[in-house]
Amino acid sequence: MTLLSNVARDDAALPPPEPATICLPYRAESVGAARRFVSGKLREWGLDDLVDDASVVISELTTNALETGCQTHMIVAVRRPSDRIVRFLVGDGSRAIPVLVKAEPGATSGRGLALIHRLTDGRWGVTPLPFGKVVHADLSAPH
Repeated sequence: MTLLSNVARDDAALPPPEPATICLPYRAESVGAARRFVSGKLREWGLDDLVDDASVVISELTTNALETGCQTHMIVAVRRPSDRIVRFLVGDGSRAIPVLVKAEPGATSGRGLALIHRLTDGRWGVTPLPFGKVVHADLSAPH
């Protein structure tokens, strides 16, 4: 099973929603493209209530990927590992691990992971890869 594949579901009686993955260039407009991609998938799955929080999460993850300076492409994915969880993943070509920091009041950056941490109740993480990393964040799906 690859890192960006769908994982086992809690309820084997229901077929898993189809996972979705796109490849985006390292350009500023990719942040909006990632938001539209994720929002569309959530609406397709009937999870409209998650769109606002998911938009913040995926915007922050893709913005962090942009800041790595990589020149190829990033991978953006959305998965349903269970009926209760929606997982957002962003893979990039940098092995630099994002770190949760406390931004100073006048700082112009450094709040993205704190937002993700708050929205996901701390359910996010990083998987280093030989030529980059994947950062994931989980939101709870309403039941």
